[in-house]
Amino acid sequence: MKEIVKYTLSMFQYGEIWAYPTDTSFGLGVRADDPDTLQRLFECKRRVAGKYFSLMVRDWNMLHDFAEVPSCLEKDFFFEKPRTVILKPKNSLPASSFWPLEKVAFRISTILEVAEVIEYPITATSANISGDEPIFESDQIQKQWSDKIMIFPGFESLSFTPPSEIWDFTEENIIRLR
Repeated sequence: MKEIVKYTLSMFQYGEIWAYPTDTSFGLGVRADDPDTLQRLFECKRRVAGKYFSLMVRDWNMLHDFAEVPSCLEKDFFFEKPRTVILKPKNSLPASSFWPLEKVAFRISTILEVAEVIEYPITATSANISGDEPIFESDQIQKQWSDKIMIFPGFESLSFTPPSEIWDFTEENIIRLR
């Protein structure tokens, strides 16, 4: 009999780095308002300066809470295929050196179990070291990160999916970047 896993709102708290499933690969989540843990994640991933984190939000409403969402962007856009959108942030999103002040990349979680526990935007960076291949197996996460992170329960492996499309909605003309 399969073990029933309880997801709680105690996930994605200050000081914690979580590996969690996304619609593309495993990602690493840190609260966007936790500068010390953002710095630790940046160092763990060995990111180069100027390579920013995108953010994951729970749902369409949370996106509206933290970004200026143009009327031409519809909720279904995120659920047709994996997509990241670049939007102008609202003042409710803390300024950070880990994303630009004028344009921030956002995703909406399409994994229900993850969406249910996101209380505040979290990072949506891939779970691999920068430059390495994405991770699709939880045992690879354990090998890569050991005791540095916690692993979201209930997801042993994910199907290979290419990286999300990236769309910039901050200009008059919408631009697909990837």
